[in-house]
Amino acid sequence: MSKENLIEVKNLNKTFTKKVGRHFFNRKNVPIHAVNNISIEIKKGETLGIIGESGCGKTTTARMLLRLQKETHGEILFNGTDLCKLNERETSKFLPNMQMIFQDPYDTLNPGMRVVDLLMEPINAHMKGISHNEKIEIIKESIEAIDLKPAERFMYRYPHELSGGQRQRIAIARAIILKPDFIAADEPTSMLDVSVRAGILNLLLKLKKQMGLTMLFITHDLTTASYMCDRIAVMYQGEVVEVGNTEKIIRNPSHPYTRALVSVVTDLNHFIENRDRIILDGEVDATIEKKGCIFVHRCPFREEHCFHDPPSLVTQQGDHQVACSCLDKIPSGLPKDQSLQQQNSHSI
Repeated sequence: MSKENLIEVKNLNKTFTKKVGRHFFNRKNVPIHAVNNISIEIKKGETLGIIGESGCGKTTTARMLLRLQKETHGEILFNGTDLCKLNERETSKFLPNMQMIFQDPYDTLNPGMRVVDLLMEPINAHMKGISHNEKIEIIKESIEAIDLKPAERFMYRYPHELSGGQRQRIAIARAIILKPDFIAADEPTSMLDVSVRAGILNLLLKLKKQMGLTMLFITHDLTTASYMCDRIAVMYQGEVVEVGNTEKIIRNPSHPYTRALVSVVTDLNHFIENRDRIILDGEVDATIEKKGCIFVHRCPFREEHCFHDPPSLVTQQGDHQVACSCLDKIPSGLPKDQSLQQQNSHSI
């Protein structure tokens, strides 16, 4: 494992099963590859963004990294230790260094507990041997770190007495209270009003700088990704199809799927709502066993071998990687003032 990397993921896979069939007694289990043999690296101190359609495996990946979900197979190296080989007791020693900020602040916080009690839980679980007064001071420090001052005004409130932005700040305080090295943020602003989103994003950037955090940032919004992330990984149907520097991904994407996303939308929620208009050729069906490229039925640049030979991530320039065997056919850059639909009737 490279000394530059905090996390290395190797051939990580998560397979669920779905019952298919009209009649109860004739139904059979079909595998659903939520995450399909992905390999990514997260460097110390960087923010890696993951973008892709809803259901492509972004959240499942984050939950496996945080050990909230068990993988089917693969390796997750955290500072050189393979978390997948640890038992529950051994894993618990790493949990203070790995925290998650969930999407919905309304569901994240127990409505029957005060803020002080919510923040006391991780302290009681992982910081034994300190006095109650010391715990209160740690809680006050965490609340003021998320720009809710003075802390006494907020720590004895219940979640329903806070605004949506304040609730998400408390969720962030709970994530940083143990001073972790790594935080996974799963669309932390998608449930908030537009007026408070910038404040939350700037808070995360400030905390990252002050605490030296390494982050995994999941988002639908390409504008947010360009603002928050040093590098971006693009996922499609459980696989990473492109990884690279944020500016390179946004301004000059290589993979046909990434080109489609960037050329038509900045917000992937809009992409999902207009999927039939944007990518017309082919349907997404996770129950179909893929033999070749996962994007082949919707790709405007496909060739015959794409139906049989699955591409692997290949390094292009620097640390920019693309999983496509037809890159020589794809023009560089994006067309001005036109989508891929005007280039090829098979796609956008």
